[in-house]
Amino acid sequence: TIPPTEKAILDNPNSPPSNDHLTPHKHNHQLPPLRSSTDDLLLALDTTHENRILLWDSHPHNSTSSIPTIFFAENSSNIALTRNYLDVGIDICSPDVLARFSDEFDYRELRSQFVANCVAEEEVGLQSRIFGYITKRGEYSGRMGDMRRYHRVSMDLLRRWCYPLVPDNYGHCEEKVVGSSRSSNNSTTASYVVERHLVYRDVGGSRSGKRSHVGRSTQLLGPLLLGPNNSIGEECLLQRSVLGSNVTVRDNCSVVDSHLWGNVVVEEGAQLRGAIVCEGAVVRKGAVVERGCVVG
Repeated sequence: TIPPTEKAILDNPNSPPSNDHLTPHKHNHQLPPLRSSTDDLLLALDTTHENRILLWDSHPHNSTSSIPTIFFAENSSNIALTRNYLDVGIDICSPDVLARFSDEFDYRELRSQFVANCVAEEEVGLQSRIFGYITKRGEYSGRMGDMRRYHRVSMDLLRRWCYPLVPDNYGHCEEKVVGSSRSSNNSTTASYVVERHLVYRDVGGSRSGKRSHVGRSTQLLGPLLLGPNNSIGEECLLQRSVLGSNVTVRDNCSVVDSHLWGNVVVEEGAQLRGAIVCEGAVVRKGAVVERGCVVG
């Protein structure tokens, strides 16, 4: 479990004033949090015994929760109740857990049913000890269960919260890391440098072909990653987005909070806000793709 990260407000001070659709989004933009709308976890931890979990309540609509009184007798002053932690979905289990599932096969959910019942067992001989690990400063972990968290984790990586796992440290990596689905037999390499305002650009490795071309009048506002062999036209705005390899963005386009996978074409005047465009898709001239859309 990890503490929920604060919402980051990204505001670029170098954005020129404008009154058209290419104006950078500066109005207190908040990245979507790692915690989804359905995440509401109440934990009781025994802090003196390696954060043993004594209560697991992940039902957001529950108004009350109960803890067996035997836990207070054994850990009278060492129980910490908290709602400030986020479950990242990583489990390390002993082989005995598999036997429990074979005996109690009616469990449908690991967390809300199996874990919640195991930690609430009052009989000493039947208790299952489950412990929580709380990440320390400098550590990072997150669960990508929907598009909002997929975008948030991607932006955290580009903002270097996962250092040394950052694009400019990949060295020579497979192109599929940045959105390409090409087979490993025909894979090329990409090597990145980080520029001002956390803009990552491919420097054109020995096998990645030409470096991406960006029009002189185009605005690049980070966090932003441009994959190999991109072609970006004039008078465009690219902000808080990830572009895979061989992406073409024509003139007067706006790409904000979006993910473009490999071999995508965005035609003139198109606007993308919070969208995912999959491998080989084409966004036609003047199209407006709003937040939450997936184009395949």
